[in-house]
Amino acid sequence: MSTLKLPAGLISYGPQTNCTLEICPTEASVYGYRPSTAANATFLGLFAICLMIHAIQLIRYRAFFFSIAMMAGCAAEIIGYAGRLFLHQNPFGFPAFMANISTS
Repeated sequence: MSTLKLPAGLISYGPQTNCTLEICPTEASVYGYRPSTAANATFLGLFAICLMIHAIQLIRYRAFFFSIAMMAGCAAEIIGYAGRLFLHQNPFGFPAFMANISTS
């Protein structure tokens, strides 16, 4: 978390955050920058493709334990990268940050 001095009453991190891009600098966000839309969308898409491949392997080869474990991991990564996409729109968004760190 950044150590920038914010004006009185502004909170840049946590459930009660009230910072937005209009009133707080991006450097005050938990990451200190806006995550890249292109990179995160690319990784989200790649993990979605991997999820589909593992679903096909589940059906074709009946590798239940392996495929289900890999599909769960891919789904968690997709949720994490979706959280980062939302953090690009609002780098102070606490729910998006929690989705990012709790699944990736």
